Amino acid sequence: MKVFNAFFSRPAETDVMTEVRLFRFFHRDKWRIGMRYSYNPQLNSLVRQVTGARYSGTEKCWHIDNDPARIDELSSLLEGKAVINSTEIDQATGNRDKMSSAEKPMEQDSMDSGKKADNEEVYYAKKVEISIIHDIRKIRIKFRGYYRKEWIDEMKQYGYVEYIKDSNEWLLPWTKQASDSLSDYFASVGLQVIQRKAPLPEVLRKSRKETAAEIRSRNLSPEAQKAIDLLESHLVQKRSSHSTIKVYLSMLTLFLKYYAGKDPARITDEEIVDFIEEVIIANKYSASTQNQAISAIRTYYRIVGHRRRAENLLRPKKAMTLPSVFSQEEVKLILGNSHNIKHKLILMLIYSCGLRRGELINIRLKDLDRSRGLLHIRQGKGKVDRVIPISDKVWKRIDEYLAAFNPSEYLIEGQTGGKYSAASVHNIFKAGINKAGIKKDLGVHALRHSYATHLHEGGLDIRYIQELLGHRSSRTTEIYTKISRRNIANLKSPIDDIDIE
Repeated sequence: MKVFNAFFSRPAETDVMTEVRLFRFFHRDKWRIGMRYSYNPQLNSLVRQVTGARYSGTEKCWHIDNDPARIDELSSLLEGKAVINSTEIDQATGNRDKMSSAEKPMEQDSMDSGKKADNEEVYYAKKVEISIIHDIRKIRIKFRGYYRKEWIDEMKQYGYVEYIKDSNEWLLPWTKQASDSLSDYFASVGLQVIQRKAPLPEVLRKSRKETAAEIRSRNLSPEAQKAIDLLESHLVQKRSSHSTIKVYLSMLTLFLKYYAGKDPARITDEEIVDFIEEVIIANKYSASTQNQAISAIRTYYRIVGHRRRAENLLRPKKAMTLPSVFSQEEVKLILGNSHNIKHKLILMLIYSCGLRRGELINIRLKDLDRSRGLLHIRQGKGKVDRVIPISDKVWKRIDEYLAAFNPSEYLIEGQTGGKYSAASVHNIFKAGINKAGIKKDLGVHALRHSYATHLHEGGLDIRYIQELLGHRSSRTTEIYTKISRRNIANLKSPIDDIDIE
């Protein structure tokens, strides 16, 4: 690779050019060249012109192929407009060239690959993905970069470990103990553990794909297309969210294509039931997917004046589950183990204000009312506005963060400006609970549940909690009374009245 130890372009003495720092990182099974620089729309426009340039929401940077030709192309585009600092990739190139082929993640040939030579510096993985393949009862483990031999030795304690060269991943027999123990082990050695949702069994995935593809290949009748347009117009006028419009139109299209060529007015109630049973239930879609299909069909027939159509469709019985929460001691551990100013503020705001993840990343600087000590949440879920008090502790953290990062529009912004990503919030939360040593498999939303539960345990009336959370109905909020210890902490168990030797 061509070395750019010196800046390829010298600025005029009176100008200060933006420095573009190059670094190498492992992304989606291959090495890429990333770029760090102060937010600059003009530079962004030039960088995206490089062949194969992409933006990584995870790394918060633009990146290009790990190829000398791409760096040459970049240097030509930025000449006279920025200075390139390639010190990091020059050093990394020297280290990488020293490595044996067995140590390169895409060229591993045996279980013993990954062993590094004496006194050799290697950039090891900082993240590991763990998922479960149910149909073959295997744990899939994938390192984001080079791995250490001791990590593989640890995996071998739970059974035969198979390396899949093509996908650069490891498979071993699944047991809950193995899955939980390996997650704990990788977290203890400093890796960020990413728990991926278990993929669908291959037979079911294939069945769904083939069924959907066959149905969507059919043509709509003119009447059916008018029905879809009518539903879209209705939802737009109703100001439904973009996601609701997208889901409803997709479901109604699938339904009408199932009866291709047929006028929607001539589809019988029995045929509607058949669609639910033969497409949704037969392919084992979730209860929420079934509800979406029913809602889309019902909505269409209601707006054309057939209110009785589809009313007899049975909605799936929803499981009555209670939200999982953290204790106040666990919240303290999570916040205490986050030392990055921005990351700590993100977690503190979610917990101290009971925010949804989407609400957090949408907070603008103008939403902070310093004089009244309030945060204004605009158009939260259900398009409900609300105001939430911010504690003095959190205001202090906000001041520290603003002084350090100086965001321009949103309170929490990405490295190159603009709205922060929801995925990054999730990763910050997962890193926090791993560092805190908490074994609960919960998501970011558990902090919001914890906020509501702790407010109720502290004696706050459920009606005020409803307002703070932005719930339209008190029935939604009342679920927290079922998990709060306020009414049961002092209850006496009958076993206390029995003498047991």
